[in-house]
Formats: sequence, C-alpha cells, structure tokens
Amino acid sequence: MESTEHRSCAYGLRHQTRCLSAIKSNDGKSRFIIGTQELLKANEIHLLAFDEDMFEITTTIFSHPHEIWDISASKDDPDLFFTCYKEIVNGKKMQSKASLWRMKQEEKNSEEIDQERLHHHEPRGELEHVLSLDVGDGTVKKVIWQDSTEVISVEDWRICIWDIDIKQGTAKLTGSIDAPDKNFMFTSAVMNPHSQEVVAVYGRSIQGWNLGSLKPTFTIKDSQPALILCIDYNPNRPFQIATGGDDCKVRIWDVRDPTAGPIMTIQDHTHWVWSVAYNKFHDQLVLTSSSDCQVNLQSIVSISTGADYKYGDASDTEQDLDEDSDLAENIPQDAPTDGLVQAFDQHEDSVYQVAWSSVDPWLFLSLSYDGRAVMNQVPSEEKFKIIMN
Repeated sequence: MESTEHRSCAYGLRHQTRCLSAIKSNDGKSRFIIGTQELLKANEIHLLAFDEDMFEITTTIFSHPHEIWDISASKDDPDLFFTCYKEIVNGKKMQSKASLWRMKQEEKNSEEIDQERLHHHEPRGELEHVLSLDVGDGTVKKVIWQDSTEVISVEDWRICIWDIDIKQGTAKLTGSIDAPDKNFMFTSAVMNPHSQEVVAVYGRSIQGWNLGSLKPTFTIKDSQPALILCIDYNPNRPFQIATGGDDCKVRIWDVRDPTAGPIMTIQDHTHWVWSVAYNKFHDQLVLTSSSDCQVNLQSIVSISTGADYKYGDASDTEQDLDEDSDLAENIPQDAPTDGLVQAFDQHEDSVYQVAWSSVDPWLFLSLSYDGRAVMNQVPSEEKFKIIMN
C-alpha cells in the first residue's frame, strides 16, 4: 500500500484482476470487493475498506475456487455478492457459472486488528455458497441485481430473469430475451434505475427491454462504427445512457430519440474503453477507464441534472429565454464546465473497471489487469465548484 501527494492510495494483489464492485456500507466507510482471475492458480476475493482518517486501505481475503470474470455486490446486504467464473469440468471442458456467495468474517477486537497490522497479516474470512444460476452450457458474463429477490444474468446469446430465494438457496428462471442479432453476442448490460427495464449492448447496437412484457422499449441500431464494450445508465436523469467502445470514444445518448445520434462524444482515451461509470450523487461526473492504462474523470455538466439547477428546466417560458443573456453573465467564472477534469495515470496495465464509492460522492476505485487497485478522490477544485454552484 502507498500514499502519494495527490492523496491517492494503492493496493497490490498478487494476481491478475478484471472486476470490482462497490458494496453497501452500514457504517459510512467505503468498501469494495475485487475478484482475481488466474486460470491454473487459487483465486481470491479481496474486501477493501478505506479508512478516511488514516487514509489507508485495509483488506480481508477470501478463497474463491475459480477464476472470476465478473463480480456484483448486493444493493441491500453488504455480505452478499455474485461472481461469474469458469471452471474445468471432467478435466477438460471449460464451463461458465454464476453463484451467489456470503462473506463470513471473524469478529475481532481493536487490539487483535492492531496486532495483525503490526505483523503485516491480512485477515482471512470464509465464503459460504448460497445458490447458483443454472445457465446450462451458456457463457454468463455478468449478473445484475434488480432487488433482493430478482436478478438478471447476461449470457453470450440471451438475457435471463431469475427469481431468487436467498433463505432457501434457490433460483428460478422466469423469462429470457434472445440476442436480436445472431452476428453479435451481448457484450454488457445495465438496469434502468428509473423503471423496470434492462438495457444491453451487442455489436454496435443498443437496445432496451421491459422486464414485464420482455418487449423492446427502444433500439439504437448500428449506433457507431466500432464495437461497444461497456454501458452505464444515468442514476439521476431518465433516458440518458453512456457507452464506451473500441474506437477510444465515450458517447452519451438520449434514448427517447434513437435516430438522433449521441448528444455528446468524448475522446480523451487512446485505446479501447472498458468501463464507464456515472456518479450517483453528482451525475455530471463520469469515470472512464481504458487499455491505455488511464482513468479519466469527465465533467458533462451541460447535459446533467446539474444543468437543471443552474439554468432551470428545459421547458421554461419565453420570459426565461429572454433572461438567458443576463443569466449567463451572472454565472460564476469558476462554475463547472464540460471537459476532462483530470487524467489519472497511476496504472501500468489495462484498466478494466472503475467504481464510485457507495457512500462517499468524491471517492472512487480503479483496477488494472496486473492487480493494482488505486483509490482516488475528485480534485478539491472541482468538488468546490460543484458544491458552490
């Protein structure tokens, strides 16, 4: 672990890594879980807790039986999470699986914790297997939580809806959606936080489906010339999504007008964009990460809810329009603006995922393939701009 003058904190795993997830906090402390990805070695789950007062990361390690391709923490229970992993069956066949686990940690007093820190011992916990999703021969890429009783699994060629009973340890398939284009597999998907809708990307296209009727809600066909690798949904503004692709670009879309093209295009990466994440407290802040080993913090204030507070609703009356020139003159010179807030170059390998803290609006974690996790904060200057405006 290390601390730098930029107030970042790094943690190194002795494994290759691809996935992380922020977990719910009951005590106000930011926590994340990371899954390792080693084909022929033992794998682990690392639970990272960030102590803001000490400005350090403490960890608890759990053994996981197989290489982990994706990890998804429960929105309600901080001890529950799904992993998507692959295991070798009968000594030769590789099979994809998705399982729900519960973290079990030994209760320790402060003196025992201090002794472990003194001897550089990392506490270890146990994983309890709760249930698995029967995905058959499909390749499951990720599991998305709808609530504590329903999850969505994303496979190569279908999306499945499951009713789960955590107490009974059972999962029941209640519906499925086939990939619309047989030439392209599903790459990723996200839940619409504003309605019962799942939005998925495949090839160069984006499509949404109503979870009740399983019918399409919108389609953006061949939205861009490059393949789409990641997607996120604005938690505060309905109808707005962000995607990243292998053309190094991030695009923001308004799904109400699928033929209009992106409402904003960002090109500050030099290689494939693997992860995009809205800040759930301030949706004008967007994180992106790429194979160029870089994490970018972007401001998209002009198309965020921050713009509503600054300029008023877009449907304001003519009187408001007449006052636009006066309003513009009164905007503070240090108000947030669109553009790159800061590029973080603390990784030396592809950065596959970024995630915001579930409790601290200014804190985020990035993870690269070489097992380096870096905790960073929104620069103070940008933070004060947002707070004051």
